[in-house]
Amino acid sequence: MKFQQLLLGVRFFTVLSLLAWVCVLLFVDPDVTGAPGAALFLGTLFSGLTGSFTLALVAFARRFLGDAGASASFHMLFRQGFILSAYGIILLGLSRAGMLAWWNAGLVLAAALLLEFTARRLAERKR
Repeated sequence: MKFQQLLLGVRFFTVLSLLAWVCVLLFVDPDVTGAPGAALFLGTLFSGLTGSFTLALVAFARRFLGDAGASASFHMLFRQGFILSAYGIILLGLSRAGMLAWWNAGLVLAAALLLEFTARRLAERKR
């Protein structure tokens, strides 16, 4: 698949995810639905943020690496967008549960960095 087609697909599903999130935001009452409503809210927000972060990272990579460099590192950029959105969603979940404190945010950040560094090391071993 060509890089431009891949980016078009990511853009399409990002917009679709963000529209789903807006619909959940407008039409789902969290007091009535409880945990399933919160899961739906966080799930749609997660998919929208993953796409948004991925597109932002690809734009950043295209600016500094060009199309060829961004295309070659797309899987890494997607993984980083996924980890960034997971970080945000975990912090939102901790906040909803009343357990968000600075040390929890730091521990989640340390786990996200550990995950990224482990993925990079495994990718280097594959080569």
